[in-house]
Amino acid sequence: MKYSFFLLIVLLIISFGCNSEGRFDNDAEFELLDSIIKTVEVELIPLQNEIERLAVFSSQLYASEDSLVSKANKEKFISDKAGWFRTANETRDESTVFVSLMASDWDTSINEVYLTEPLDREFKRIVEKHPMVAQVYYNSRNQLSRLFPPYDLVNTIAPDIDVTAFNFFYLGNEANNPMKKHLWIDEIYIDPAGRGWIMSIIHPVYYESDFKGVLGMDITLSDLMRYFLAKFEQNLVIIDKNGTIVAGSNSAIEALSMPPLKNHTYVQTILADNFRKEDFNLFRSKSKEVRQMAAKFLLEKENVFVFQLEGYAYRAYCRKMDLVNWYLLNLQH
Repeated sequence: MKYSFFLLIVLLIISFGCNSEGRFDNDAEFELLDSIIKTVEVELIPLQNEIERLAVFSSQLYASEDSLVSKANKEKFISDKAGWFRTANETRDESTVFVSLMASDWDTSINEVYLTEPLDREFKRIVEKHPMVAQVYYNSRNQLSRLFPPYDLVNTIAPDIDVTAFNFFYLGNEANNPMKKHLWIDEIYIDPAGRGWIMSIIHPVYYESDFKGVLGMDITLSDLMRYFLAKFEQNLVIIDKNGTIVAGSNSAIEALSMPPLKNHTYVQTILADNFRKEDFNLFRSKSKEVRQMAAKFLLEKENVFVFQLEGYAYRAYCRKMDLVNWYLLNLQH
């Protein structure tokens, strides 16, 4: 009986020591993920402040419509043979601007081109101040589009494009954004202006409670990876709420049994013309264990998953980000 008692004490001590060590290791891993997320979000938070200030500035332009329209340089624009109103020549310091043929009130749309001309100066300032911002733009409900830096409009955009049909516009309207605040679009999408796969922050523009349009700033996935994940020597992966890989180290993506990477890099893969984001969804991995991990993290909201993959033992840690509805994973083996 005496020996049984001492044996029980020893087992409890060993068990407590192992559990304490496990908790300590997990705490350290989560502290690492939290620090990485903080590093990312410290860079993103200023963009929220920028777009809020830009929304106030844009609203004030509508209050000075008459004077701004009269002072605008109207010679910069043409109406081509198809009747498409757009910038005549691209310059490095000015936005590419057009009014879609979908516009119903042509005079109002063209006046909006003139009154929003001061936005070019602000757009350029933001792009120069924040290198991760690929482009800044304003799309109005009157089918005006203004985007900086300029791009090859004629060979990129169809004259009858509906600028209000894209998520970077309609997610900011009155129905989808009743709080009239900034909004991160965390579901990656193809940029119609040719910048590839991007994420965006948008903000509606109102004047006297009247919805005018939506401002946006874009970050390309390649820039996101270059600015953030490349700084850390970890097997890191960022996934969205649906399990699609947004960014990640090449070694981590390969370990998750995803399709082969173009030139062995994820950046080259997402820039390829045949890239399909659904192919890089964890729920579509060839590995049953990876699919189970995705379910544990995204559906059951767990944050540690241990599994075997191709003869290797893995321990995956997961932390949800704060600003966007994404998850940061760290794979260890």
